[in-house]
Amino acid sequence: MRLLLLAALAFQLPTSETLSPTDAKEFNAELQNLKKMLDAPVDHATVTYAIARTYAAGGQWPEAIEWLNKSLLLEAGIDPAPDKVFQKLRGTSEFNEVRDKAHAATPPVIRSKIAFSVDEDDLSAEGIAYDTHQQRFYIGSTTKHKIVECSAAGECRAFAEGLGEVLGIKIAPDGTVWAANNTEEESGLFHFAVPSGKLLRKYTVGKGHVFNDLAIAAQGDIFVTDTRAGTVYWVSHTANRLEPLRADLREVNANGIALSDDGRKLYVSAFPDGLTVIDVATRASRPIAHPENLCLGAIDGLSFYKGSLIAIQNGVVADRIARFDLSPDGNSIAGSQILERRHPQWDGITTGAIAAGWYYYMANVDAKAHPTTVLKLPLDR
Repeated sequence: MRLLLLAALAFQLPTSETLSPTDAKEFNAELQNLKKMLDAPVDHATVTYAIARTYAAGGQWPEAIEWLNKSLLLEAGIDPAPDKVFQKLRGTSEFNEVRDKAHAATPPVIRSKIAFSVDEDDLSAEGIAYDTHQQRFYIGSTTKHKIVECSAAGECRAFAEGLGEVLGIKIAPDGTVWAANNTEEESGLFHFAVPSGKLLRKYTVGKGHVFNDLAIAAQGDIFVTDTRAGTVYWVSHTANRLEPLRADLREVNANGIALSDDGRKLYVSAFPDGLTVIDVATRASRPIAHPENLCLGAIDGLSFYKGSLIAIQNGVVADRIARFDLSPDGNSIAGSQILERRHPQWDGITTGAIAAGWYYYMANVDAKAHPTTVLKLPLDR
């Protein structure tokens, strides 16, 4: 009888925490701000989930469960199971029920196959780019502070070393390599010659920034998301200097970025809009219109491909690669498709590169002790 009682108690919700007056004030202000967002044209699935996270961070467990259930009702693919903010709820019957519903609603979709592996431990590869002319991949390391160059067969060499944390990488129209590089002292855009890896130039800002991912226009303009400052910087091919794209542009947790093929639209992943559309000529911005049940949260890698956006989402929803088909004007999402989800080899997915109708991406960014595996996913239906 005692064992049965203990087992039953183990599955009860923990007692909600009592917040100090100062913490309670901040907590309630954050909740009020988030709940107001639900009245605006934002990514409602992500905001609803953020409210659940806020209740959990404040130790208010029944409310956290309540809002998790609300997020599931949106049928947007939410998956709270890996989220550490819900650690104290794991093992409770209430959270187990939410977890099981989330998993049932997001079954695996497996279409990727192994492309090649980088036979080097602890690379923690974040960014990947593909040079169509040389048919070479460039992969950045956040831990070994370098960029490696690889063939499609996985033959790799050091391309540029002595860097900081290398995040986004892109190939310019002239075949040179650009990378977002970060140290404790500065963040910058670094420009490298090919094949030598010689640093041609760099554009930097001081502390308080994290340059994350970048996009390059046909004429040579460079756009880069600044995650910490919550904005977008750019280098014009005519002005040749680094500056904010728009002084008043605020994109919380700005991350993935992509440019339309015609160079007119810039797409930036951020909170709470999910995706912001920026008109490059006028700098005007708007949240992208999308179906209510489509979650655009936690988009890391973002690429433009044949009138659609290819997105890696590694949080809020069950980790996935999605395709968002755009309307003719590029301001809304007309349809979507899950290209890949819950692949058994995944251990952290971040960004990808498109090559000849395939999407190449790292499968195991978080695996410190194993070679980095690059998978490829077919994009053409």
